[in-house]
Amino acid sequence: MTVMSQSERLLGLVRDFAVGLGFTSEPGPPSQVAVSLTQGSDEALLHLLTHVALSATKSGVESSEPVCRVTFQEPGAASEVKLGLKIASFDLQAAQGANSV
Repeated sequence: MTVMSQSERLLGLVRDFAVGLGFTSEPGPPSQVAVSLTQGSDEALLHLLTHVALSATKSGVESSEPVCRVTFQEPGAASEVKLGLKIASFDLQAAQGANSV
């Protein structure tokens, strides 16, 4: 997955989180973060996409500003799929049934 943004802070937060999830950081220009996960799970990808939105909020960037490009190829397939994703909306709320502190 590649995340492109004008915010260096956002990119740094995303890179650090991705590496912590087990993604491998790949070299690229300063305006993007490229990470890969050989045998990733849907859950790891969802965690990373959620962190992009959280990082945008923390960095003072609109959550729709970063562009996430996801490349997927089935084992043995001759072609790959590339998706360009933006966070259309982001809302953080306490989970129902969560204990109040």
